[in-house]
Amino acid sequence: MAFTTETLDQSLRRASAALLARRHPDGYWEGRLSSSPLATAVALCALADEAGLHAERFGKAFTYLSGTQNGDGGWGDTELSKSNLAATLLVLSADALCNGLTYEQRVKARAFTEKLGGLEKGLRRVYGADLTFQTPIRMAAASAGLLPWHKVDALPFELALAPRWLMGALRLPMVSYAIPALVCVGLARHGKAPGWMPVRWLREAVADRALTLALKLQPSSGGYLEAIPITAFCLAGLKAAGRGDHPVAQNARKFLLGAQREDGSWPVEANLSVWNTTRAVEALDAAGLLHSALERAELNTTRDWLLAQQTKGVSVYSDANPGGWGWNHLSGSVPDVDDTSGAMLALRHLGLAEDAEALAAGAGWLMRLQNRDGGWPTFCRGWNKLPFDRSAPDLTAHALRAIFPLSLPYDPANSFGLTRSLFEKGYGYLSRAQRPDGSFAPLWFGCEQASDETNCTYGTANVLLACAQRKAAETIRARALSWLLGVQNTDGGFGGCKGAPSTAEETGLALRALAACGVEPTEAACSRAAEWLIAHQREDGSWNPAPIGFYFAVLWYYEELYPLCFGLSGLGALARALKASGKGAP
Repeated sequence: MAFTTETLDQSLRRASAALLARRHPDGYWEGRLSSSPLATAVALCALADEAGLHAERFGKAFTYLSGTQNGDGGWGDTELSKSNLAATLLVLSADALCNGLTYEQRVKARAFTEKLGGLEKGLRRVYGADLTFQTPIRMAAASAGLLPWHKVDALPFELALAPRWLMGALRLPMVSYAIPALVCVGLARHGKAPGWMPVRWLREAVADRALTLALKLQPSSGGYLEAIPITAFCLAGLKAAGRGDHPVAQNARKFLLGAQREDGSWPVEANLSVWNTTRAVEALDAAGLLHSALERAELNTTRDWLLAQQTKGVSVYSDANPGGWGWNHLSGSVPDVDDTSGAMLALRHLGLAEDAEALAAGAGWLMRLQNRDGGWPTFCRGWNKLPFDRSAPDLTAHALRAIFPLSLPYDPANSFGLTRSLFEKGYGYLSRAQRPDGSFAPLWFGCEQASDETNCTYGTANVLLACAQRKAAETIRARALSWLLGVQNTDGGFGGCKGAPSTAEETGLALRALAACGVEPTEAACSRAAEWLIAHQREDGSWNPAPIGFYFAVLWYYEELYPLCFGLSGLGALARALKASGKGAP
């Protein structure tokens, strides 16, 4: 059924009301991350030796795991996700330590992992040379007696003490955020299966210094990056190494116990309050509702809260300079390109003056992270060639929008002192990163249905937002727009790739990109996308969430605010385009 102007307005009112109802009195949106069988299993592995002290907690956790096992015997990263090897192996490790599954559940899970190659061949196939996740999984299995310790990779934790530039030059097979896990998991392997002399002597000599570094990197909350998996892996590693009484372990234990939910589960991360706040502000602005939905005092409260989250000192975790933003307001958050870009855009929407010190500091922070290829990475400029440290189209598009907002005429002499080369290099990178079919592969968000788990709808739509009104990007825009129109599903919605089931997240973002690029709001592509969103909106004004890739698309989660923000922004952008065109709904 075709939508009408009345049904569109009604949908927008319901969505904006639902979003505003989730706003914290202090001005931010915290949201709620999905519970995770994978995170729950890792936490149980780390706390297994305390099962007797927390019998009720452990009972609830295994009840949660029992209820989320899929029909094929495996577990996904969420209860909505398809089964994967990592989550299932970790649940089996937790079960071996705590004996919490039934015999039938255990047999089915083992059959699932064996079919995928198990702890050795299977994990190598999934993660390749990147040891960031597969080595901690093997460590958990070895702690549970499922794998000999000598088959756990001997991580060179002594290199954590080396200068950061040397770690980059050596191109270690672990991403930069995993230094605490490098130390703690490396110590576990060293303690259980020491290497040959003189490497053994060297590691014995530097073990305490490496732990001192891990303690320095640990935030006051005790949770590295406020994330359950990495914190639990660190605790499990230290316990296996016989260092469970170390302050790092005790802090991590406190964090994990405090992060367990009432149903016994754990999420992958505490929350995404900064990211969710910037998404909410941008959605309301895209819909033209920000300044009518919130009073001036409320806008100022949100603006001031975001300003307070800007980093004021050098990050001990990534050595990043002041001026950036991380993903939440907690002590373990680390400044990154995506959140810094989002915060700068949101602050402009909230009325912060263009010459404000915070925007200048944010732009300078982003400038320093631009890679030689013209693109932007997540955390660190030019560290190595693993995902967190290399350029990505979604991050680059977001940074370009933040530094060179479309609302302002581009003037290289009057944009924080930036030169034309930075602008041109950024779009030059996007031109080179565009796939032959016109799409873009993002770093952060994935699609479970894609053969390579890449969410090109997310990547392409975000690049289109950065190219919408740029003459320098006409060729990029035309090819990307053609690809996006070509993957629209027959039901009118969009999934993460061609043929993937339609979701509110992808449909809303794609619709917003189409409107931004000047596609006539009455054309079939826009009308059908809007109809899908209106038809699938829940009674409370929100939409059902769908799993999306986290940690460069190898760990899956969903967030209740994502479909609401993306759905509202898409419908709102269409409504504004209809109004500007002087036409009503088709």
